[in-house]
Amino acid sequence: MSRSRAWQFTPAAERTVEQCRRWSRAAGLTDDWSGLLVLSLLADESLASACLRDCGVAVSDLGALLPQSLVSGCGGEVVIAEAWAGAAAESVGSDCSLQRSLTDAADPDNFLRLLERAREIARRETADGSITSAVLLLAVFQHSQQLQSVFSARGISGEQLQGRLFPREEPERLVLEAGELVFGAVVTGADVRVGAEVRVGAEVRVGAAGQLVGESVSVRVVEGGVDGAGVLRVLDAALNRAREGLRVLEDYGRFVGNNAEAAFQLKSLRHELCQAEAGVPGLRAGSRERLAVRDTLGDVGTGITVPTEQSRSDAFGVLVANLRRVQESLRSLEEFGKLVDVSFAAAMKRLRYRSYVVEQLLLGAGVSESDAVRRRLQRSRLYVLITESQCRQSWRDTVRLVLEGGADVLQLREKYLGDGELLRRAEWMCAACGEAGALFVMNDRPDLAVLSGAAGVHVGQEELGGAACRRIVGAAGLIGISTHGVLQFREAIAVGADYAGVGPVFPSTTKQFAEFPGLDYVTAVAEVCAAEAGDFPWFAIGGITEERLGLVRAAGAVRVAVGAAVTASEDPRGVAERFSAVLRSGL
Repeated sequence: MSRSRAWQFTPAAERTVEQCRRWSRAAGLTDDWSGLLVLSLLADESLASACLRDCGVAVSDLGALLPQSLVSGCGGEVVIAEAWAGAAAESVGSDCSLQRSLTDAADPDNFLRLLERAREIARRETADGSITSAVLLLAVFQHSQQLQSVFSARGISGEQLQGRLFPREEPERLVLEAGELVFGAVVTGADVRVGAEVRVGAEVRVGAAGQLVGESVSVRVVEGGVDGAGVLRVLDAALNRAREGLRVLEDYGRFVGNNAEAAFQLKSLRHELCQAEAGVPGLRAGSRERLAVRDTLGDVGTGITVPTEQSRSDAFGVLVANLRRVQESLRSLEEFGKLVDVSFAAAMKRLRYRSYVVEQLLLGAGVSESDAVRRRLQRSRLYVLITESQCRQSWRDTVRLVLEGGADVLQLREKYLGDGELLRRAEWMCAACGEAGALFVMNDRPDLAVLSGAAGVHVGQEELGGAACRRIVGAAGLIGISTHGVLQFREAIAVGADYAGVGPVFPSTTKQFAEFPGLDYVTAVAEVCAAEAGDFPWFAIGGITEERLGLVRAAGAVRVAVGAAVTASEDPRGVAERFSAVLRSGL
C-alpha cells in the first residue's frame, strides 16, 4: 500500500509531499520537514502556491525554515528546480544524491504529526475528506511558529489565511414567515438567545445549501407563531421518553424474552435515535439550548397521573406499556420535528415504522427485521461496490447518484483507510442507504459492519470464513462470500452464507486473477441453483459493463455486482438506471 493512498491525498498534494520527502532526505533532515513542505508547495501549481504568492511569500522569505545544506550545498534554487523536474531522482552530485525509492523509508514523527493535523483539517474543510494542497498549507502554518511569523510580518493571521484557502459563501437572506421555527439562526443586528422573539418579517442569515449560520440557538416567531422554546421542550421530553422506553424494551427482549434478535434491533433503534438527535443543532443531548428550556419542576404534566401508571400486573404489561410509550413518543417527534428539520422528522418516521416490526418480533408474530432484510436481498438486482479511487466524482456524490439510479445494495470497499475513517464512511453510507431503501454491506470487516449498523458483511476466500463472521454479525446480519468455482459456491451455501458473488466473469480493475471462471461459471451456478439451491441469491461480478450485461444475463444471471462501470462513469445515476432497467426487465 502506498503511503499516499493511506493518507488520502489529492494528486497535487501527493506530488507535493513526495517532493518534500525527496528534498528532506537529500538534505539529511531527520526531524522537521515543515520548511521543505512549504518549498514544495511553492514549486507546484496549486491553490496553495497561488495563495503563498498572493500573500507575498517567496523562497527567499523562508529563511531558517530551509536547510542550508540543501540550498547552498546543491547550488540553491537552480538545483531545486532541477529536482522538481525529476533530474534529482537520479543524482545531483555527491553531496545531494537522492534515493530513487522512498517507499520503504519511514517519515519522522514530526512530519507524521503534521500530516495527521492535515487529515483533521481535511475532514472539516473538504467535501470528501481528501488532503489538498490548501489543507497542507494550513496544516504546516498551524504546525510551524516560524511560518506563522512569516505571515504575521505581512499582516496575515491564521484566520485570514484560512479564509483565503477555504472561502465561505456570503450567506443569503431569508424572511421568516409566521409560524416558522428556525434552529441555528442568526438575526442580523441582534443578540439572539434561546426563546428570543423575532418579529415576522425579520431577516435571518442562512448559509449555502440551507445550512444556518451561527451558534445553535432557537428563534421564536411572535404574532401568533410557534413558540420555539415550547417546541424544543416537546422534543426534549419525547426524546427522553423514547430512549427510556427503548432501554426497557431492550432489557425485556434480552432478559425476559431471551430474544437476541429483538434485543439487537432495539439496541440499533436506540443508537439511531441518538444519532438523529445529534444531527440537529440544539437537539444534541446535553446541549445548552435543550437544557435551558427544560423545566421539570414547573411541568404541568408531572402532577397528572392515572391509576394504571402506578402498577403493572406482570412483565408482559411492562412490555406493552413501553411499546406504546416508544411509538407515541416517536410520533410526537415526527410531527414536531417537521417544524425544526425535515430530515429529522423523516428519521423519526422510519424509526416508528421499525418499532412496529420489533413489536411483532417481541410478541412472537409477523416477520422479523432480519427476514425483511433477506426478502429485500432476494428482490435485489443491482449491487454496486463503492471505492473512492474508482469514483469520477466525490465518493459521497457517487453514493447519492447511484442510489438515485436504483441500486439495491451498496458495498463499501476500501482497503487502505484507517479504522476510524472507515467506520465514519460506513455510518454515513448506512444512513444514506437506509433513506433510499437500499441495503448497505461492509467489505471484509464484520466488526465494522456491526458498529455501523450495516445489513451485513462481504468476505473473500482469503478473509474470515462464514462461521466466524456469523459469530460477529449474529443471526440477523447478512453474509456474502466471493466464489470462483462451483465447489466454493456450494461451500458458501453450506457455511450459511446469505448470498454469493460469482466470478470474475471478465477482467476488472478491482482484482487481478491469472484465470477467469468466465461466463461458463455463471451458467454452471445457474444450473446448480436450478437443481439444488432453489432461489439462493447470487450476483455475477467482475468486469461487467453495459455492453456485456446481455451476455451475463444470457448465461443465467439475474443479479450483477459492478464497480467502476458505474462509479467511474460521467453519469453514475444514468448508468445505474440502465443497469437496473435491464436486470428488472421481464420480471
